[in-house]
Amino acid sequence: MASLLHPSYLHGEGWGSESLPLNAALKVGIPRIYLVLGVAAGPFGRQSGGAAWGVGLGTAGRLRGRFTPSLDLVQWFVSGDRENIPSNLTQLRPQVGWQLKQGGRWQLVGGPTLNLATAYRRDPQTQRWDFGRDQWLWVNQADNESLLRLWPGVQLGVRF
Repeated sequence: MASLLHPSYLHGEGWGSESLPLNAALKVGIPRIYLVLGVAAGPFGRQSGGAAWGVGLGTAGRLRGRFTPSLDLVQWFVSGDRENIPSNLTQLRPQVGWQLKQGGRWQLVGGPTLNLATAYRRDPQTQRWDFGRDQWLWVNQADNESLLRLWPGVQLGVRF
């Protein structure tokens, strides 16, 4: 019976990225697979995206010295405003955490991201889509209704 019990995984994270500048998430589950629940503030200024909330899954590797690898896949729902349409952002987030103190709970985390933003435009004449437009776009496709952007990014933050 003891072999069925797994160590629990419960962490909070706060980070910044080029896609969503202010992010916070709660990760709960077991190290092999955990649930990610997040909130974020969208880009400010011209790229106004408003608030965002996200949900996803992740997995954490074993601690190696002071380093812990992890991988998250998170679906963000980014609200729009009067001029910008709401967007969906799918993020693949490989990360490495580095313990600030050997055996401590606090870690610096960082890594690259792969960002896929999509949106549906109901009225092409009046609605804009600024989300992600100033990034290093690998894909930027739009027709009268659907919009798609793909770009790489980075993230840096803390895990506790």
